[in-house]
Amino acid sequence: MAREIRDNVGFLKEAKGALAELEAERAKSLRLQSEEKRLTRTLASEKKAVEDEIASTVRKRKDEITMSYDREISKAQDKLKKARMRREKAKNQGVKDRINNETAQLREENRQLKLQNSTTFRQNGIPGFCNTKFYYALYFTKGIKEILIFLLTFLLGFLVLPCGIYLLIPKRAPWLLIVIYVAVILVLCGLYIIINNRTKVSHLEIMRDARKNRDMIEANKRKIRVIIKAIEKDKNESIYNLGKYDKEISKIETELSELAKRKQEALGVFENQTRATLEQEIFENNRVKLETLAGQLKQVTAANREMGSSLQKKTIAFTDAYGPYIGQEFMNQDRLDKLIDILNQGMASSLTEAQQIYKNVK
Repeated sequence: MAREIRDNVGFLKEAKGALAELEAERAKSLRLQSEEKRLTRTLASEKKAVEDEIASTVRKRKDEITMSYDREISKAQDKLKKARMRREKAKNQGVKDRINNETAQLREENRQLKLQNSTTFRQNGIPGFCNTKFYYALYFTKGIKEILIFLLTFLLGFLVLPCGIYLLIPKRAPWLLIVIYVAVILVLCGLYIIINNRTKVSHLEIMRDARKNRDMIEANKRKIRVIIKAIEKDKNESIYNLGKYDKEISKIETELSELAKRKQEALGVFENQTRATLEQEIFENNRVKLETLAGQLKQVTAANREMGSSLQKKTIAFTDAYGPYIGQEFMNQDRLDKLIDILNQGMASSLTEAQQIYKNVK
């Protein structure tokens, strides 16, 4: 229903008072909204802090349990490593002793054969170089190795040596190479024949016996290698008396297994029981603060909701009472004062006329 306005100034003053009340309500509503946002953020931050404290404490306690057991496991692993090293050392010594025992006769036989050769050579004035593999490879060639030594010596003497000498000559000529070859052949062949006559021919039987002794020595060495390989491949370790080491190792392995089992049990208890207790304790330590904030937020939220509903009603009522006559353009304190001044000065007789004057002056 349209309202009959008889006192324009009174109406504007009434609107001005109602607007002041409405603006005060709006300001209060804004403060409540701001407080609700602040409390919401604060409560969320406090909850996050509690959650972080719970996560940090749980992780720290779990890490402490893990590290404690890992230290003990590491110590046991070191003990196991050392025990295995002692066992391996004892086994290696046992293998070494077994090799020495089982090859003692062959090694002694070789020592006697070498002594016999060196003694015979010394007694008969035969040079020491005649008791070497190189000498026998040249004068009593036998076997693939000695054949290879003979061929290599031949190549070095009759190919590498003359060619090397020829290449060292500054001014080379083909005939020089022939001369060098002839000289090298004469020297080497002559030296070979002289040594042959003075050693092999002069002491043929002695040299043949020495050859037989050397063959026996090589045969014994092969037997020794076979024995060593057989002993090293032998999987039976009972002959080395390693029982005490095996017991020690077994004891440490059991200890390690028990530690690993206890670690898993401790972590299981922590996850299933201790964790919940820690979480509850931390929550209880912060419960009063969280409940206080939650209570404050609840109150402010309720007040803000009530204020919002009230403000909505008052805004609608204000708009219905004054909006159609004054208009949104003039709905503020300064402009209402200007309209009142215009009416009081007699410059206008109606609200519409006063508004038009304000617009023209402006």
